[in-house]
Amino acid sequence: MRIGNGNNDEQLEYKENYKFPNGAVYTGIISIKSEIGQWKDGMRHGYGVQLWPDGAKYEGHWILNQATGKGKFWHVDGDIYDGTWKSDKANGYGMYQHKNGAKYEGNWKDDFQDGYGTETWADGSKYEGTYKDGKKQGKGTYHWVDGSKYNGEWDDNKITGKVCLQTS
Repeated sequence: MRIGNGNNDEQLEYKENYKFPNGAVYTGIISIKSEIGQWKDGMRHGYGVQLWPDGAKYEGHWILNQATGKGKFWHVDGDIYDGTWKSDKANGYGMYQHKNGAKYEGNWKDDFQDGYGTETWADGSKYEGTYKDGKKQGKGTYHWVDGSKYNGEWDDNKITGKVCLQTS
């Protein structure tokens, strides 16, 4: 079935559950009769949900077979990423919640923390600052549970430069 979605007269195709050879299932909008996903030229395009045989799940937007736009991914281990995607990778702003209670909220580039973000751990410690390629890099502040903190430079996840540790 082909239906225009109102965006520049783009024609999207809707199909019921589609099972890939690897066992993943792509579906989409839940209607009274069935579950359908949006397609274009034989590729996932528009809104849809994909479930993998191992239990992983992505729900969100696709462009020409790649997760792109707003979407949420549930990992098999219980971790969840909710944010912006580009070419099947976390890109832009998003939140990654670990099953153990740790959380990162901020900017991403190609599946790595990149730019400004805040990371908190289950024990209450927290880092606010910049990241590069998934590591603390540049200016940032680390808050320990006991109230002490470090505000300064980071390089490759390590405190660097002049250290001034503040305690409460």
